Formats: sequence, structure tokens, C-alpha cells
Amino acid sequence: MASEQGILPGCGSAVGSEAEGESKDKPEARGGKPRYEVIDREQLCWRRVDIERLVGEEHAARAVWEFVGQLDLSGYQEEVRAVEGKAGRPAWEPRLLISLWVYAYSEGVGSARAIEELCEWEPGYQWLTGARVVNAHTLSDFRVKHEAVLQELFVQILGLLSADGLITLERVMQDGSKIRANAASDSFRRKERVEQALKQAQEQVVAVGALSEEETSRRMTKARQRAARQRQERLEHALEEFNKLAEEGSGKDKEKRRVSTSDPEARVMKQAGGGFASSYNVQIDTDAANGVVVAVGVVQAGNDFEQLESGIDRVKQNLGKNPQQVVTDGGFVSRDNIVAMKGRGIEFIGPCVDEAGKGQSSYEGRGVSPAYHSSQFVYDEASDSYRCPQGKVLSYEGKEERHMQVSYRYRAQRSDCQGCPVRSQCCPGNRVTGRSIHRSEELAEVTEFRHKMQSEQAREIYRQRAQVAETPNLWIKEKFGLRQFSVRGLSKVGMEALWACLTYNICVWMRLRWRQAAAVAILA
Repeated sequence: MASEQGILPGCGSAVGSEAEGESKDKPEARGGKPRYEVIDREQLCWRRVDIERLVGEEHAARAVWEFVGQLDLSGYQEEVRAVEGKAGRPAWEPRLLISLWVYAYSEGVGSARAIEELCEWEPGYQWLTGARVVNAHTLSDFRVKHEAVLQELFVQILGLLSADGLITLERVMQDGSKIRANAASDSFRRKERVEQALKQAQEQVVAVGALSEEETSRRMTKARQRAARQRQERLEHALEEFNKLAEEGSGKDKEKRRVSTSDPEARVMKQAGGGFASSYNVQIDTDAANGVVVAVGVVQAGNDFEQLESGIDRVKQNLGKNPQQVVTDGGFVSRDNIVAMKGRGIEFIGPCVDEAGKGQSSYEGRGVSPAYHSSQFVYDEASDSYRCPQGKVLSYEGKEERHMQVSYRYRAQRSDCQGCPVRSQCCPGNRVTGRSIHRSEELAEVTEFRHKMQSEQAREIYRQRAQVAETPNLWIKEKFGLRQFSVRGLSKVGMEALWACLTYNICVWMRLRWRQAAAVAILA
């Protein structure tokens, strides 16, 4: 017991010393609260950056730079004023500006100002520019300033892809897509309103021009003059578009025609999801072998069936020959297109629109007795006329060109029908003219097309259409974010569509060639 009692006090003494030591280590015992490193995210700092190591070997920026480096960019040199050995600020290399736009579109960026900001911190842009910043105005001007050279650039890209075996032209699929214009819905005005606005704009140009530098700064005066002048030019352009619409006969009532004052060349079009919006119709032709876009065009018409031949023309212009086969959806199928493709030696694949029984009579289904349907009228080929069940003659009156057929119209004399005892059964709603019927005649090319589309082989080819033809549109809208154009005017819109499509083609090359080669190099 004594030893135990002796041990216990010793133990108690050790514990007390340990607790006393811990209390001395507490921050309060040292005279203050804990001190930590301060994170200041608003400060500026200098640091060493290895630009080459900002992105990995498989980064998309490297692929874009490598591909653009294969192109002949001499067409962009004509407007470069800076020359070696002479004074002047050097220009940005076209290879860099093209690479920036292609990389930006592939990342869903379509704004020059956004690219300028990204050059400050995003590794891909920093790697391309060498950690420098390209001005937004330089980028914006470059995108829409070289239309002919940009088209040639697109053709060069197709040449490289074709030489690499990615284009065959054995089967091309064309599809149209509506992309919204850079014009608000409330910017559409009638002609009278545009004329009034133009008069006010002209007065404003005169008023702003009379401002002296004493009343405002020189820079502000120039900006106001430029804004007033641009507004006047847009309104003058809008009036020209009214004249263009009148020549085209667009719209049933010319008094109700409207043109946008912000983008006069835009047109109101029906959207795929329903409703209407100011848009442009982008026509894309895609090679079925590897999904490469071989032609792109932008039109103001909302329909597709009038765009097929021009699309094939663009394919031939870009690659020097026609495709062997073209596949479209029902919006392109018409008698004229079937005949045109047959004449060009191109096999046409599309859904067969069945018009059997349509247009036979404008009276059937309106209380006409079955005994007096058009099928009961007898055709006489020698006299090119019909005879009704009552023995009256219906003479040839004219022809109508329908979607897939040519329809010939025959009509009876008014006097024969008005005094006919069975008029209530034959033409009960007709009180002005005599009974009419139609005889439809199908061209041999259309008959051949219908027969071909009944085969399982043709149907199987058509079932592949959506995957090939709609993929570029999906990429451009969803991945590239081009649901609305950033620029205005048919010419500039066409150039932005070209930028998007050549970016898509470079992405196809990256997926099918560059990444595979990079993987092999790493393994080696």
C-alpha cells in the first residue's frame, strides 16, 4: 500500500507538468490569435511561365496550329503594310489569326472581344499567341474582311482532306438549317416607317456634322458622326430590300411587307421548333464517307427544294466534280429536282411523296355523289377532252405544275352545268362556271424515282441520312454555339458560316488523323 501510495503522487505530478506545458503552447498563452498566409486575389504578380508547357502534346490548340501551317496563306499578304527593313508596326501573322478563330469556334466562342479576354489567361490562347493579347478589332475585321481568300482557304482544306482519303464524293447528303440573324424581332418595319426613319436619320447626320469641337470632344464628335452615318446607311439598305422583295414577289400583300432596320437582308422564317424568327437558311453538303462538309451556302429563302442544284454547283466548284449520289430529306424532293439530278447523272435518294389521287377534282369531298367522281368521266385521247356521265363535254382549259406531277385541267360549259338535272350531285357548290376535273401526268423520271425508292436498298441509304447530314448542324449549333450569327448582312453571315464549317472539318481531321498519330507517337 505504501509503495502504491508512493507511486500515485509521482504519476499525478507528471500529468500536471504535461498539462502545464500544453497550456503554454496555446496561441492565447503566446499573446495573440493564429496568423495565416493571406490570399490576395486582386494583386498583380510577376512569375516565370514556360509557354511551351502551358498545354499538353494532345491539346487542340497544337492540332489547329499544325493544320493551319499546311495551308498557303499568301492571299492574306496583299493588305499587309508592314515591310521588313522599314518603319511601322508589324502585323499579326494570318496563321495566328486563323488559328485563334478556329480554336475559338471549336470551344464555342464566337466573339472577338471574348477571344481578346481569353488571351489574358486561357492556356490554349496563350500558347497560340505566345502569351500576348490580340486586339478584338483586329480579330473582328479579319473574320469578315477577306471573303474570296476565305473561300479559297475552305477549298484548300478540302484538298488536304481529300488527299488524306477523307473525301470520296460517292455519296453526299444535303441539309438546310435555319440560324437566327443578328436582328431583333421588333426591328422589322413597314416601308412607310423606314422612309420616315431615314428622313430623321438624314437630318441627324446634318445636325451632328454641324457640332463644333468646342461643344464636345473631337473623339465624341467623330463617334456620333459615324453612328449617325451607319444608321442612315442601314435604313437606305432597308429600302433597297423592299424593292428586292417587290421584284421577287415575296409576300401576298405588299403593304404588309416588313424589313429589319438592323439587318435588312435577314428574312422571317419558320423555325424547326415552331414559331417564326428573323433568320438565314444555311445549306450544308456533307460527304458520307467521313462526315466532311464539302460545301456551304447561305440563302435568304426559307424553302429547301430550290437550293439543291445550287448546293451541287458549290460541291463541283470546290472539288472539281459532281457527287455520284445525293441524299436529302423530303424538303428537297420535287419534280424539277428529280429531273435535274437525272440530267446531271447524279442518283437522287429521298423520301417518296405519294400524290396519287390528289388534285383529281376540286369538287370531290364537297357533297359530290360517287357516281359523279372524276373516275366516272371518260377521257377521249383523240379530242383531248372528257365526257361526263350525262354526255356533256369537258374541254381542255390549261395545265398546272404540281409538286411531283403536271396536272391538265378540263372544264364543261357553264350553260351545260346550270341546266343539268343532276347538278346537285355533280357540282353542288358551283354557281359561276362549269364542272372541272384534272388529269395528272407523271414524268418518266418521277416514275423511275418512285420505283427506286420502293426498294429496300434505297430505303436503307435514306435511313443513314440523319446521322450524316444533321451532325454538322448539331455541332455548329450545340458545340460551337452558333445559334445566332454574330455579324449582319448576307455576305458576312456567309463568311461566319464558312468559318464554322471549316472549323468542323478541322475537328474531323483532328479526330480521325491527328489524335491517332499523336497516340502512336506517344507509344513509340
